[in-house]
Amino acid sequence: MVSNQSYQQKCDLLTKEPEIRFAGFLDFMGNLVEGRFRANVTPLKNEDERKKMFIEAVLRIRTRQEFDENLGRVEYAAARRTNVVTLTFLVDDMVLFVSAEPDVDIDVTARKILKLVE
Repeated sequence: MVSNQSYQQKCDLLTKEPEIRFAGFLDFMGNLVEGRFRANVTPLKNEDERKKMFIEAVLRIRTRQEFDENLGRVEYAAARRTNVVTLTFLVDDMVLFVSAEPDVDIDVTARKILKLVE
């Protein structure tokens, strides 16, 4: 099990990147274990709405795992929305939820995130 301090360090590292708005580690119940917004970022959702979004992200990851045997493990999943890009990753026994600026190159950003959290 990875310590919360390690997750905190990874969130600090990720939110120093100019394209990343938020980085957070979720347990499999959708609870935010560690997370933060980049300095000077205004959240687009309130805390209750973020909690719902986190639960949905965890449910999607868990559902995708059912297909890992045949299709292979999901490296990441992304959704491009008008105001934000969201990315989810399975890291250790946690879900890393990242929101990024809407104009990012998703593949480049995802690979960068994976390198930063290794």
